[in-house]
Amino acid sequence: MRLFGRSIKLSVLLLAVVILLIFLHQFRILLPIENLLVRILSPIQNQIYVLGVKINNFYSNTGFNKDLVKTNSELEQKFNDLVIENSQLKTMLLEQQEIERQYNFLQEAGLEAVVAKIIGRSLQADYQTLIVNKGEIDGVRVGLPVIASDGAMVGKIAEVNTNSSQVLLINDSHSSLAATIQNESLTKGVVVGERGLSLKMELIPQDEEIGIGEVVVTSGLEADIPRGLVIGQIEQVTSEPNGFFQTAFLDPLANPDDLVVVSILKYHD
Repeated sequence: MRLFGRSIKLSVLLLAVVILLIFLHQFRILLPIENLLVRILSPIQNQIYVLGVKINNFYSNTGFNKDLVKTNSELEQKFNDLVIENSQLKTMLLEQQEIERQYNFLQEAGLEAVVAKIIGRSLQADYQTLIVNKGEIDGVRVGLPVIASDGAMVGKIAEVNTNSSQVLLINDSHSSLAATIQNESLTKGVVVGERGLSLKMELIPQDEEIGIGEVVVTSGLEADIPRGLVIGQIEQVTSEPNGFFQTAFLDPLANPDDLVVVSILKYHD
């Protein structure tokens, strides 16, 4: 009971003090003391206020930065997706245009062929081949000639699988083609490759007159290889003083590095 009585007395006393302070404040009696307290506590209040602002900004910026990083990441992903999609569309368009060129040439030339996409290339330094997406089920067989869209000779089928084939390029050391120079005497010879680096026509009789820039084509003397497929142009001629033959170095018309589509000819004599 005594504790309860003391609590009541303390509460009444505090209430009286509060009422007195309010009364004194209303009549500006405490103004000098209040001003003094404001001057004393103002720096502390300012520091507390600034700290509160920094804390608020920190949490606000942290959330904002997280949202910004997330948005930026999403935009980067969308941009990358668009770049990939655009690249794929360009590749498909290039392939489609080349396929149309192949079909147009074949129709005009009256040739029957299987149009194939290039899907790879041999990594062997001594074996220059392309891998195409047509094979045995498409009627492809070893020995068939492979040409570019303008009729330029690319190579011959060297290996056939069920759904793919390997094309031995004409500049490979294992390649040889019976060829004719389109000059007045229709000079005959054999075109062979040199380690994938160059192309030359050998066994040209020494007494034959051949000139730089003349076109070399297939002679039609090989099975499955029609006459008149362009191999290249003569860019250099060499001969031994006492030899029986001369050699012509050729600039091939078809560059394998630029090809995306080829035609495999189904030649019928």
